[in-house]
Amino acid sequence: MTDIASFCADLKLDEPAVRRVLDAESDTADKQAPWYVLLLLGLGAWITALIMIVFVAVLLNVTFDLDEPGLGSTAIGAVMFAGGLLIQAKTSESAFAEQFAIALVAAGAAIAAGSIGFEFESLWSAAVAAAAMAAVDIWRGRHVQQQFLLAALAVGLGIAALSDALVSPAVAIVALAAPIGAALYLRPPPRDMRPTATALLLAMPFYGLVNDGLQAPVYGFDNWTARIVATATILGLAWLRSRAAASNTRLPLLLVATIAAAVCLLLPPGGSAALVILMLAFTLGHWPLAIVGVLLEIYFVPRFYYDLDLSLLHKSWILMAVGAALLAAYAALRRDGAVRP
Repeated sequence: MTDIASFCADLKLDEPAVRRVLDAESDTADKQAPWYVLLLLGLGAWITALIMIVFVAVLLNVTFDLDEPGLGSTAIGAVMFAGGLLIQAKTSESAFAEQFAIALVAAGAAIAAGSIGFEFESLWSAAVAAAAMAAVDIWRGRHVQQQFLLAALAVGLGIAALSDALVSPAVAIVALAAPIGAALYLRPPPRDMRPTATALLLAMPFYGLVNDGLQAPVYGFDNWTARIVATATILGLAWLRSRAAASNTRLPLLLVATIAAAVCLLLPPGGSAALVILMLAFTLGHWPLAIVGVLLEIYFVPRFYYDLDLSLLHKSWILMAVGAALLAAYAALRRDGAVRP
């Protein structure tokens, strides 16, 4: 069997060019596995991790007669978390091992943080533990999916702790997560924190979703602080976008920002935070964020319509006015070339 050098010499080919082509094809073959293969491997890895969690729970209950999580389950969760990180450090070519390690890390973090919360009877301690593990993952900077799961766990436990300790200020404090997430997107730190930023952007909308299902919904004309935070964030994003835009598009951009800010004062906090996501997507040209923001508004706008304490005629006039203003703003942006059809 001949080698590449002899083959190129016999056929009078450029050996460096041939090696570059072969290396590129090899890299492409390694990186582009079929999506259905990755889906099956990921599903199998997550099912395996869930089976391990159930096995650990049964083992603790049967062998050690532990009905509630405690320090023992905390240690097990920490071992699972560290084991997942070790698998990621040692394995880089197996899709199954990668997905299994992500599932193991996420499950271990949830077990450890939840067990700490049970042991000390404090959601704050669980949130701090989850935030510490999320910080470790951000420092390592390996997997986007994993960072989002750990950040979402920390944010969720922090919101639960706020809701448990405070009643009215909780909405306003959670609303601060949106400008922080937007800032991480606009001014990214040396470590990639976009998954954490996404979790922060989604904090207020999902807080509204949970409150809508479990408690009294946060609709009507209360929670002005959360609305003001969202309005200020939208105006700040519009100002940043206008600085980089052409002079003939600045006025339409400010018009859109003004209309969006006015809508923020009408919508519930979750809907206002979804508008922040939409404005950030418009600023960055980020389609996934735009899709998420639209889907959230599809939920919040009808809920706002039916829960608002006004007559149907007044609510209809409000929605018609908002729709007409948004269409006018879009037409102005199209005319001046700020957006494409």
